[in-house]
Amino acid sequence: MKHVLNSAGLLALGVISLHAYDPQLTRQQTGRPWSISATVRGFYDDNVFTAPENSFARQFGRTVVVHPTESFGFEVSPAVRLNLPMEQTFISLGYIYSFRWYEERDPRNYDQSHEFNGKLRHQFSPRHDLGIDDSFVYTSEPTAVDRSGIVTAPLKSEGNVLHNRGSIDHNMGLSPQFAVSLGYVNNWYDYEQENTPGGFGSRSALLDRLEHLFRVDARYQFSPTIVGLVGYNFGLNTYTADEVISPARPGRPALKSDDRDSYLHRIYVGGDYDMTAKLRASLRVGGEFTDYHNSGESSVNPYADASVVYVYLPGSSVEVGIRHTRNATDIVAPDGRGNPTLDAETTVLYGQVSHRITRSFTGSLLGQFQTSEFNDGANDSRSEDLFLVGLNFDYRFNPHLAAELGYNFDILSSDVPGRGYDRNRVYIGLRASY
Repeated sequence: MKHVLNSAGLLALGVISLHAYDPQLTRQQTGRPWSISATVRGFYDDNVFTAPENSFARQFGRTVVVHPTESFGFEVSPAVRLNLPMEQTFISLGYIYSFRWYEERDPRNYDQSHEFNGKLRHQFSPRHDLGIDDSFVYTSEPTAVDRSGIVTAPLKSEGNVLHNRGSIDHNMGLSPQFAVSLGYVNNWYDYEQENTPGGFGSRSALLDRLEHLFRVDARYQFSPTIVGLVGYNFGLNTYTADEVISPARPGRPALKSDDRDSYLHRIYVGGDYDMTAKLRASLRVGGEFTDYHNSGESSVNPYADASVVYVYLPGSSVEVGIRHTRNATDIVAPDGRGNPTLDAETTVLYGQVSHRITRSFTGSLLGQFQTSEFNDGANDSRSEDLFLVGLNFDYRFNPHLAAELGYNFDILSSDVPGRGYDRNRVYIGLRASY
């Protein structure tokens, strides 16, 4: 569940020297630029398909009650990472593979996932730097796809999904107090489910898309610990499947994927405050205007992104945050006028506590509560709540071998019939690294 907190931003640790530029302290931690690891886990999952409890389905001409499928299984996950710190440039590359086998799942009793990560940082001068990041994920886990902190499709579906997120950030200090920051983020989603009963509304039709987000911030350093800013974002969201999402009706043509295309305008103010060397707060608040240009609709909503990070002891920290924005959704059912659900307005509360209990024993607790309200369509103004909790204990025998024990609980409560579910997962394993 670590992806839940990726959107918050990490604690700033001061100005980085131009010499031996190494923001991840690779040389100091490992003494070498590369590392390899492997994790082996046994697990129990009581709802492998994220199925609603006591749902109904048609089988052989009659209605039957469908219960969630539970299964034991095992997971093998090797990983490799390469970090190259140079005089003014830092390059990081990583790959994680996961193979999960389920004892009781039919028709396919295994899942595979791949994750590639790349990072480049270049420090032109103490006030001028460039950052490039890319993350590629191929998985079937619905809550592991989205790296923005918001889960857009909480239910599992047939087939995996590809998600690539690339970003560029360019920071230019024009004076000791004033700076301009430019950024661009690209998200590409490609779902493999392209055919459903009835020939419309597949996961690909609903969620295959390209998201472009352009950013410009003006920043002012009021003091060594306080930075204020004002910013503007322009977003271009394009659905790429070119498939039918709702069939034609009398007097109305079929709805297609690109009927949900939109332009986003976001204006915000905020700041970053380093209260102490161990405590940092970050805040962005403003408003969003979304233009659904192919359907003739528009919407206005508030925007917020705030977080607090506190490193209270060596190896122990707390992070909490909140985010409010619009996002894509797998809900689409049109209303009586033929208007589909365009997207959802979502608030996310998240938190993480990591505590070093002893020198070798660490515990962590992660939680996320997400509430969404659907926009337009038959489910207009209906809501859906997703709650995720993860508890993990890690015991390190030596620098190269550790044991772990964990529990994850997911629950989805929805006003839309047939979507709510709960899911419990328990795992135990060993992790070796070098």
